[in-house]
Amino acid sequence: MFKPRTVFSALTAIILAFAISIQIDIQPAVAVGGTCNPTVGNLPICPSTAPSTSASFLDPTAVIKNPANITLGEKVYVAPFAELDATNGSISIAADSNVQDQVKIIASAPGVQIGERVIMAHMAVVKGGARVGTQGSTGPFTDPVTNAQFSNTTPETFLAFNCEIDGATVERNTVVNFLARVGPGVTLPAGKVVLPGKNVTTNLEANSGLLGKVANLTQADVALMEGIIEVNEAFAKGYTDLARADSTNVTGINYAPATIFNSGGLPQIGGIATRDPNYRNRIIGNLTFQDSLATLNHKLANRISLRADEGEPFNVGSIAGMANDVVFHALETTSLTLGNGVGYGPRALVHGGRQVVNGAANGPETSIGDAVGLGPNSVIFRASIGNRSAIGQRSAVFNSTLPPRTHVRSKVIYADNGSLIAPVEW
Repeated sequence: MFKPRTVFSALTAIILAFAISIQIDIQPAVAVGGTCNPTVGNLPICPSTAPSTSASFLDPTAVIKNPANITLGEKVYVAPFAELDATNGSISIAADSNVQDQVKIIASAPGVQIGERVIMAHMAVVKGGARVGTQGSTGPFTDPVTNAQFSNTTPETFLAFNCEIDGATVERNTVVNFLARVGPGVTLPAGKVVLPGKNVTTNLEANSGLLGKVANLTQADVALMEGIIEVNEAFAKGYTDLARADSTNVTGINYAPATIFNSGGLPQIGGIATRDPNYRNRIIGNLTFQDSLATLNHKLANRISLRADEGEPFNVGSIAGMANDVVFHALETTSLTLGNGVGYGPRALVHGGRQVVNGAANGPETSIGDAVGLGPNSVIFRASIGNRSAIGQRSAVFNSTLPPRTHVRSKVIYADNGSLIAPVEW
């Protein structure tokens, strides 16, 4: 699953010739009892007249289908190129939840219900009649690391990068890890964490750690979730304020909101501070590109979201190619350093964060060397990738430093510097 080899060239991105359009049905604006339908009168701020301290915000690139059948609570943030499809079933998203970049919620009868304080991280998929964060215990739980008893009475639920919830019930105080799946009819109970890459298809697998697919929730998990909720609430307010100042502030290449964790500001492209509200992709905040804007136009495909609105700065070398649906983001107080000649495959995710060393997140930050290829649906998080390496399709590198000329095959989880090497089961 894991072996060194020479990578002779990075991936080549395919540039598509069509523009992305926002699919919106025209319906009357509705806002009742702290909820809102994201109809045309309530975009991008929902409801349109709400104060920024309680408003929800939907990025103008988000795809909204059958908005009269979608209900949002207060302070919900919907990120670039997310998709809410209520064509065949209703979607409700309660207060303080977030729908991050490229997330897809595709409802069918009886509809998707998302509770309060649910994190749907980049590229997660929720479909069918899923229930997420609407029920479940608040504790006490036993931390498997410290053996301490703890409760979480203001519970969160975390759907991590590229995971899938297919008609399942995911209770509060749970985590579904990156590239993991919970299948139809399964209930993931409070206090459980689905391990990376696992495919949970029975309730026994969802309950018993002995089967190797779930572990117990930790206090560190809760602390991480609390921080993510606070950041995304700040996004709902910050982007609302930007949009009210000037509606063109929240499209294309543009400002990040100024927050307690981010300085705001514009991308530097080819040495020039750049604002282009008409650009087809979302490039936000303190990113520095070696390539000029004209060069990026030829190298970048579509539906790309590069957001330096939390962690910053992002320093991006000359890009070999970037396919559709790529996402860059970073945890607050962390940065990204990306080398020259990197090829980014479709739906590749590069996420900033410090490696965890001896229980503390104070190790190296996410970086990618020169002439690296990232396969479709690959995930890089809290990881440093050496020069001339390649990461296969639907693989993840987490909390690790890879030496140069390393190849991680497709559908592999490589974590903790090789302490965990496991298949993606679906």
